[in-house]
Amino acid sequence: MIADRYQVLGRLGAGQHGEVWRVHDRNLDAEYALKLLGPSQIAGPWAEAQLLNTLSGDFILNIRNADTTPEGTRYLVTDVAEHGSVADRIDPSLGVPEEQAVSWIREACNGLARVHRHGLLHRDIKPENLFVTSSGRCVVGDLSLAGRQDASGRVHAGGTLETMAPEVGAVGVPGYRGPAEVYDVRSEVFSLGATLYWLLTGRPPVTGVRYQDAATADPVDLWELAPHVSRGTRDITMKAISRDPASRYPNPSELAAALGGRRKPSRCWTRVAPHSGHERCYEGIRSGSSLNLCVLLQPGTREYIFQVRHSRAGRRGPEDAATTMASGLTRKIRSVIRAIG
Repeated sequence: MIADRYQVLGRLGAGQHGEVWRVHDRNLDAEYALKLLGPSQIAGPWAEAQLLNTLSGDFILNIRNADTTPEGTRYLVTDVAEHGSVADRIDPSLGVPEEQAVSWIREACNGLARVHRHGLLHRDIKPENLFVTSSGRCVVGDLSLAGRQDASGRVHAGGTLETMAPEVGAVGVPGYRGPAEVYDVRSEVFSLGATLYWLLTGRPPVTGVRYQDAATADPVDLWELAPHVSRGTRDITMKAISRDPASRYPNPSELAAALGGRRKPSRCWTRVAPHSGHERCYEGIRSGSSLNLCVLLQPGTREYIFQVRHSRAGRRGPEDAATTMASGLTRKIRSVIRAIG
């Protein structure tokens, strides 16, 4: 029993910032998710319980309580995310289809805009903290690191390395002499962009296990990992994860507007599991018509050949039999996709 109110039913998971349990709330006779926050945590929602309880609404996982047990352990209670997080939907090799990834991030932007209007910053946006509803929409969850903005709009540095902005990572580097209150709305935009990058490519833009890695990260161009993604989405994502905060979108609403207003390609491309003997395979759909674009390594050579086929009829499509060497593979994939239209 936790706080003489929540009966523990089972473990839901554990992360960098605490353990999550499925509990039965004896007061409300309902099941929820309760996160016990780790003792090393230096900021959190217990001082913001009343404010957090006002956040419930569209695009935010319902928050039921934020308090401290009689023993001094802080906790946060939310609805149970029965359908998992967007992290559960990421295939490390294929990522997530572009339109789905964009839709989830736009919804996350809407949720964060509400958080920001209440004077808070989430501080830990990542795929594991964006949850999927029964209708397939994305809601922002786990505000266990949420902090109130100071007069300058900043909070203490925090987050997870894989989606951490460089200016935030710099605070944890040994020898840092600046202020710890560097996390602001543009840092949150970086984390949103990093999450979108992760969804599209199957891997985070920041790799490594040290704050130095986040502070000095120079992410690979999204097209190097996901050349099938449209130019508009690629450009918006790379802008959102700019090293310079001033070069990013000023807030989540502007990022959502950019994603919503981007020019969509005439044919929507998705990376799919490779067919037998193929290196990479993509499917492009337009008005119900589907093309398969496959990349094969020619036997006995270092040259790749492209195979373009209409999915149903098997007829050859534009750019069929185009070739390239390994050094120009991603560039050639982009070229072929543009030519196909």
